[in-house]
Amino acid sequence: MNTNQGQGVPVTQIHAATHKHRVPPEHRVLGLDRRTFPPALFVVAVFIIMIFVIPRVDAAIDLEDPVLAGEQLAISDRIVFTPATGWNVEDGFRVTDDGRRHGDATISDSGVSFEISTDTFDGTPDALLDQVEKVTSRTDDPTFRVDGNRTTLTTLTGETGVAQPYGSVNGDGVVAAFVLDGTGLKIAAYGPPAQMTAANDAIQTMIASIRTVEGNNS
Repeated sequence: MNTNQGQGVPVTQIHAATHKHRVPPEHRVLGLDRRTFPPALFVVAVFIIMIFVIPRVDAAIDLEDPVLAGEQLAISDRIVFTPATGWNVEDGFRVTDDGRRHGDATISDSGVSFEISTDTFDGTPDALLDQVEKVTSRTDDPTFRVDGNRTTLTTLTGETGVAQPYGSVNGDGVVAAFVLDGTGLKIAAYGPPAQMTAANDAIQTMIASIRTVEGNNS
């Protein structure tokens, strides 16, 4: 008679089965199989590249659109200005041969933003600036506060406008207004105080470059 029948697997065989698949000591680090590290690290690296690196590269490429020397932006079909060379075009249309695209413009450099927007307006630059300041303080930026006296601006072609410094949570700035042939221009430049001081000459030059053309951005 077989006395082992029904008595199960011997204890020595159970121990052997338990240790059969254990990782050899020379391949263990903190109890983990270090042979699995390279594949795991590869997966982590791919994850980081896909989630963090590629989107940042794409964003940087999409946002880089520097102004080249001599380029102009079309604010309307009859109003253009010359942005500072090297500033980045965030929004706006360059003057092209077909002359069909135009609209509000935003350019920036070193933390300073320069914006021009237009609308129909039949009053004076002073009246337009009053309206801009009132609307801005009530809607766009409740912290907007004028901070200084108004000054007169004159473009290179003799167009006259007004400007006034202001302060807000977005930084120091200056807001200006022109009225050209029934079109009101609101101009705003803002940024941290130190950067605004450094960009002062560029801002004045861009404002002075505003001019009207014959049509179709010629």
